[in-house]
Amino acid sequence: MNPKSAIMLLLLVAAFGFFAYNIRLLISLITLGKKEDNRLDNIPERIRKVIVYVFGQRRLFKYRFAGIEHAMIFWGFVIITVGTVEMLVSGVVPGFHFFPGLLGGIYELVLDIVQTLVLVAIGMGIINRLTIGRRREVNGPDAVVILGLIFGLMITAFLTTGAKIALAETSPAMLPVSNAFSGLYDGMSAGSTFFWKEFFWWFHILIVLSFLNYLPYSKHSHVLTAIFNVFFQSLKPRGQLSKLDFEEIPEDLDHFGSSKIADFSWKDILDAYTCTECGRCTDNCPAWNTEKVLSPRDIVVKLRHYVSSEGKDILAGKPQEEQPDLPDTEWVTPEELWACTTCNACVEQCPLFIDQMGKIMDMRRFLTLEGRMSGTATRTLQKLQNNGNPWGFPEADRGAWLSEMEVPILGVSAENASEFDVIYWTGCFGGYDPRGQEVSKAIVTLLKIAGVNFAVMGPGETCTGDPARRLGEEALYQMLAVQNIETLNELKVKKILANCPHCFNTMKNEYPEFGGHYEVVHHTDFLLQLIQEGKLNPDSPIEEKITYHDSCYIGRYNNVYDSPREILKSIPGIDLVEMKRNRTKSFCCGAGGGKIWMEEEAPRVNWNRFDEAAETNPDTLATACYFCNTMFDDAARFKGKEEDIGVQDIAEILNRSVKADAPPPS
Repeated sequence: MNPKSAIMLLLLVAAFGFFAYNIRLLISLITLGKKEDNRLDNIPERIRKVIVYVFGQRRLFKYRFAGIEHAMIFWGFVIITVGTVEMLVSGVVPGFHFFPGLLGGIYELVLDIVQTLVLVAIGMGIINRLTIGRRREVNGPDAVVILGLIFGLMITAFLTTGAKIALAETSPAMLPVSNAFSGLYDGMSAGSTFFWKEFFWWFHILIVLSFLNYLPYSKHSHVLTAIFNVFFQSLKPRGQLSKLDFEEIPEDLDHFGSSKIADFSWKDILDAYTCTECGRCTDNCPAWNTEKVLSPRDIVVKLRHYVSSEGKDILAGKPQEEQPDLPDTEWVTPEELWACTTCNACVEQCPLFIDQMGKIMDMRRFLTLEGRMSGTATRTLQKLQNNGNPWGFPEADRGAWLSEMEVPILGVSAENASEFDVIYWTGCFGGYDPRGQEVSKAIVTLLKIAGVNFAVMGPGETCTGDPARRLGEEALYQMLAVQNIETLNELKVKKILANCPHCFNTMKNEYPEFGGHYEVVHHTDFLLQLIQEGKLNPDSPIEEKITYHDSCYIGRYNNVYDSPREILKSIPGIDLVEMKRNRTKSFCCGAGGGKIWMEEEAPRVNWNRFDEAAETNPDTLATACYFCNTMFDDAARFKGKEEDIGVQDIAEILNRSVKADAPPPS
């Protein structure tokens, strides 16, 4: 073995040995998290997602410029890595090539072009960080180091190949860019050119091995973990939070929720080490955009720092009970956690399927179940526990307005649900709130006109538990959920129509874990079907300019985007205009996550969204959610726009077209 090969072999053993040590440490930190089931179900779907979202880079193209830049670097490195491995092996085994002859020449041409495109992508990355991506704060030193290393790899590769061309060791015929670099050696002696060839070759090797061992210490550890993170993502419905088991509580358990490393799952920790800190989650966060302290990106990054710091101490023998509680440290504060509206925009935008919101909810559970909640939300939880609704009204008064509508009520005027096609769930707002009752009356009227065989629950309903669960009071949620499920099962309910997105999401996605298996349909889907079947005929024109707001809990949570729009398009005279942020990028009204029951500092989320709606200059702001109605009515009054912009549910607007004497928005 010649001296060069011996030095190269020693260098490779040292570099890959240190890399193996870091990977072992990373795996040890990740496995400090608790075990999780259902991460190996539906293997074909998981493989499909890796192909589409890792190799296809699909989500990255939501930010087109940055997506193109990243895709060029990613796909470029997939090709370049083959050449890099060849270079490393040839350093030990001189003359080694993966592709001999013509095939090798074709690969070198592809490599020449790809390396050029990577350099272009680096330029795009600099532009993005100085202009487009500046708002997302992507300019940390880590990003600069990585871009510098990639630039160094490309330049040293070109300079090495250029020297080979100058020495006639490689033909320039299929290497247009490297051939241009060979001009730098014009006028040099063969000895000088050989020196620079060897210098840049070794320089390239050192950058490769430095890059390799820098990855586990940087945000670019996602290069190592991204495939696994996308593969092991949750395939459960997006609207389903994890369930706490209160029946089999370990004797040594001293708290619920997540506060220490062992409380987080291994997938939570894998998420933390996969975060690229791109800022897409924070860029779309309603709390961040209205000057609150919450940044979903920072929550995940702080979890990574916490695990790296405390985890190494645990691996060294420190008892876990001596760890500080993450939700009450310099890493994460309660104020950050309570600012979340659970809109799921962070999860929707993350290119690597990190569940920022799930971590926030688990830490909220810790705070709530440890008695660290105060203010109006606490009183709301007390009223839910005592009266089954967030205002504390008597259960007997729920849906008192139904008497004037002559609707069958299960358990009162109807024995069970077997004689009805669908059961309309009005929810707490539809049962008690005067504004919510207007929406419910419009739906009941439409169902009657269409000849739908339906009934309601009336006093048989209680809150589905969504506010309690999103505020972290899991025990109260489970109490309310089980109560409803027992009632629904006893009354033999099979199909439920819900117009509150929170009720809809809870019964559809979360009740099955507790034995509540029903067909749950949102009222916009149901009403559109009635129109398509000819049972509802929206023939009275409504000459209005209308903009539609996508509710988080039917949009991002349950993918209901088209039905509300199709209903509006079916009504003659309506001019439907879209807000800038719509569908998957819709901006929250600020009510979710129990925030509707909490005080919020200015500027408020609903003000921000209402201003965006007002920019379209509409006559009516259409919604499909009680919560959104309430938030926008409040914003309209605050902005002095209540006389200019009406706020109405899709059902109310449809009712005005189907039933000419229905009132216009007030």
